[in-house]
Amino acid sequence: MKIKFLYHAEAASATGQITLPHQELIEVPASVSVPFNGGHARSSFEKFNYRSIISFDRAEVSTVGSYSEKDGAYGSLATACIEGVNILNVVTCDRVVLRLTSKHPEDGAEASFIPLGSYFENLRIAGYRMDIEMATGLFTQHSTWSKLTSAYANDEHFRAEIARLSMIPAQGPHLPVSRGTLGVTLARNLDRLPPGLSASDHGIYVPHFGTVYLAEYFLTPHSQRLMMLHVDLGCAIEGCGGIGSGQTNGSMYS
Repeated sequence: MKIKFLYHAEAASATGQITLPHQELIEVPASVSVPFNGGHARSSFEKFNYRSIISFDRAEVSTVGSYSEKDGAYGSLATACIEGVNILNVVTCDRVVLRLTSKHPEDGAEASFIPLGSYFENLRIAGYRMDIEMATGLFTQHSTWSKLTSAYANDEHFRAEIARLSMIPAQGPHLPVSRGTLGVTLARNLDRLPPGLSASDHGIYVPHFGTVYLAEYFLTPHSQRLMMLHVDLGCAIEGCGGIGSGQTNGSMYS
């Protein structure tokens, strides 16, 4: 079969690097990518425990790249579901779910990217239950780059919402991009934190532990990337770790 589209979809369960008290890369326990000519890939892992620093009970990740005659489009899907997450008994979560979809119309129309279906179930930080409101619907309604840029330029409410979520300061009528990439947190209500926790840029600072970043979403006109849970450790143990990451994109070939 003649190749007409180059698929790209990846998903991973856990990543990271520890620099204190030792230096070591954390081997990714479950990760998949779809071949550039499409297909379906799946991987799972149970009872992961890295030195009692990062652990989970079970993870399942999958990717799909396929053409739909009904939609007349090439679609990519990346999913990850990680259960029983525990980071130094400070960050725990019953279930972290990532879901990214993208569609590239065969007629060459603009690609659309959607993070809908990504969420946290019973996320706790330092013992506090964090009921995170996700902004996945906002990017589902504005699923193309042109819709985002138009809404940001013409809708004051939308512009204010993006400014609150943006990882860099938002100024003027143009999307707050860095090197062509829009970076936001999909977690909406981080301005209402329990006592002892404080905001740090787009993350949550936990004294004598580190900074927790939730649902970091990076979008360009041609791709989307998401890391659901990212922790920069800054205590007796230093390093960084991520739970639930993925990306989707693709391009026409002929």
